[in-house]
Amino acid sequence: MTVLTCASTGQSITLLGERIADSGEAKVWRTNRNGYLAKVYHDQTPERVQKLAVMIAHRPKEPNSHLNHISFAWPKSVLKDAQGNCVGFLMPEIKEGKELIDIYNPKRRKDLKLEVDWRFLHTTALNIASIIEAIHISGYVLGDIKPQNILVNDRALPSIIDTDSFQVRNPKNNKVYRCLVGSEGFTPPELIDQDFSSIDQTEVHDRFRLTVIIYQLLFGGESPFAGKLTGAGEPPEANDRIRQGLWLYAPNGLMQPVERTIPLEIIHPEVQRCFLRCFNDGYKNSNLRPTAGDWVKALRLAVNELTICGKVDSHYYSRTYGKCYWCDRSVKLGIDIFPKKHTSYKDKDADAYNNRGLSRYVLGDIKGAINDYNQALRINPNHADAYNNRELARSTLGDKQGAINDYNQALHIDANFTQAYINLLIIRYKMIALILIGLIAVSSLSLIIFANNLNSETNSNLDKDYVNRCSEHFKLKDYTEAVDDCNEAVKINSNNDEAYFLRGAAYFKLKDYTEAVNNCNKAVNINPNNDKVYFLRGASHSMNKNMYQGMEDFRKAASLGNEEAKEILKDIQQ
Repeated sequence: MTVLTCASTGQSITLLGERIADSGEAKVWRTNRNGYLAKVYHDQTPERVQKLAVMIAHRPKEPNSHLNHISFAWPKSVLKDAQGNCVGFLMPEIKEGKELIDIYNPKRRKDLKLEVDWRFLHTTALNIASIIEAIHISGYVLGDIKPQNILVNDRALPSIIDTDSFQVRNPKNNKVYRCLVGSEGFTPPELIDQDFSSIDQTEVHDRFRLTVIIYQLLFGGESPFAGKLTGAGEPPEANDRIRQGLWLYAPNGLMQPVERTIPLEIIHPEVQRCFLRCFNDGYKNSNLRPTAGDWVKALRLAVNELTICGKVDSHYYSRTYGKCYWCDRSVKLGIDIFPKKHTSYKDKDADAYNNRGLSRYVLGDIKGAINDYNQALRINPNHADAYNNRELARSTLGDKQGAINDYNQALHIDANFTQAYINLLIIRYKMIALILIGLIAVSSLSLIIFANNLNSETNSNLDKDYVNRCSEHFKLKDYTEAVDDCNEAVKINSNNDEAYFLRGAAYFKLKDYTEAVNNCNKAVNINPNNDKVYFLRGASHSMNKNMYQGMEDFRKAASLGNEEAKEILKDIQQ
């Protein structure tokens, strides 16, 4: 069993079981830290260590923090061996995600029994563009964008992995750590056959790769460079087609569609224009390719223009096209890549509203999502998913009691839950409703106490900047940065229980409940009478399904006068 050390915290990280991935440069392992994996290199180099240090110090802003989603498996901390050598890094684990090819390839979808429609694929494309836009804003170039490096969950939320292969520029000295790899079919024409180790790439190169990914999502997994070539001679390979600008809608017309080709005209006009700008205008002038931000705007319009077919519940089409292309295609070819769901008409209509509500929620239209869930429940009052989804939307808007009522109703409908698990979920969701509303206020109070302590003898060396920065990061919901500020605070004064509490609160917000418990343990050892630490530790234990210990901490917090803990105990007794 291999034990490494987390450089940022000094904690031991144990590699568990068998490796879950193995490549030419590294192996990926599960660890004893819940929700985190370790990537351990076969051979470490000084340049790779420097690159990791820059990435850890300059993390891009998480675009989907409001959805409690991890958009990129970003290096969190360097890992060191017993000799103090950097051997790899710690990163968040992306759970319940499918590779992008499983989402856009009809055969793979069928084999995996995934219910994915065209709206889901549009939303996935939109979210990928949004994530890449955030990465570009932070000055990074992805380089090797390919389907294997993008995972997608059942909410159409993508996560980008293999982030340590990105091109990284150190903002302090402008030193560039290049991306050394590329993938056939995704490399822009000006980079084909080039030596990546000697080229500083730009986001303009990523624009080409992103456009290919979006094309595959919207057009059944087909490449924009696949079709029937006119003229004599052997057809060129994929890279040669890209180099020559041979795609289905090139001005020279040398590439022609085949019978199964999905035509460009069925998608929203703004999306069509983005494809033409990339592969036609951008072929000669790469700066004319649409940016990730351009794609976000176009795809947002396209998603809002999609409507459900009146004949087949899984068919969506663009209002700008005016009819259901998928019905026409299935009649013509005898193949439906979005097959009909086996549900009643009543369930079909309710599901349609429920699915649209989920898409609206992902797009940030929370009130619109609630309206759709309401309509689904008018059609089918026993739609557990609609209640469950409305609970999430209401929680986002701060409607604590409405959220609890909806979740209880969902549990009442779904008889497959055991009574014990029902109780667990009720406690969880009541607790979450309390914490999401109250924890920031509690943390703000702690920050004030923390600031006041700066003048005391024990804390006289603490830097006020860390307190101010931590406070601002909590307000901005940038909890990763809040953790970093607390790391600096405890380095200066390892006996400050408020700093440990704040770091635990930030980890709780990041859903790292094990680390939240660890920080609360340290705070309790320093000050055994801090009621809010016991409350936070109780919440963290409960979220990790350690209900017994959670209840013990709630009782302790209540005995010290914590009102939130008293309310939870009162609710449970009822």
